[in-house]
Amino acid sequence: MTKTGKKLNKNEISRERSMNRLIQAAFELFVIRGYHATSLEAISSKAGLTKGSVYFYFGSKEKLILHMFEVLREDLVDGLVATLRNPVGSHVDRIIRYIHKGADFGAERPNELLFMIQIAIEFARQENVIATEIRELYGDVHAAVEAVVSEAQAVGSMQSDIDARSFASMIVAVHDGMMLEWHLRGAEISGPDLVKNVRRMLLHGIG
Repeated sequence: MTKTGKKLNKNEISRERSMNRLIQAAFELFVIRGYHATSLEAISSKAGLTKGSVYFYFGSKEKLILHMFEVLREDLVDGLVATLRNPVGSHVDRIIRYIHKGADFGAERPNELLFMIQIAIEFARQENVIATEIRELYGDVHAAVEAVVSEAQAVGSMQSDIDARSFASMIVAVHDGMMLEWHLRGAEISGPDLVKNVRRMLLHGIG
């Protein structure tokens, strides 16, 4: 069954499962090795499929990663933006919900969230379709956070003497840094406690 409710036949089910195995393998390997150092052969091997499977389903590594961006947009970015745009509660509440939503996603699907951060770093100074796509994903999140900050400043619930764009970038950086720290030191620290401390810092610092 697809997300649109369409019933799949056996061949379509097999195709969906194989594509998902390849995508999940790519998420993991791109985080560990980076995009440029990961071969399609390594991805297919990690997924337990033949060498030609990635070519068969996606055609190229570039088309594979662009498909992965579509997964990220649908499963993560659109949800983060919707959380920030939800007017329920105060502006600070909306930012805290954004932090929690990202943390929940990272706890359940760490490779996908770390992949977004990794690719943004790897392609930061490049000019190509992959760099453009990852900037657009981050751009949507930055714009939504900046809109909340600007609204809060307009009603006096956040300081008005700071630049909304750079302040929004700081909030996104705190979120991504929190997830990186959780990933790097997960065996030494409590992830939920880290999120609580970030929330406490934001509550005391952005009002």
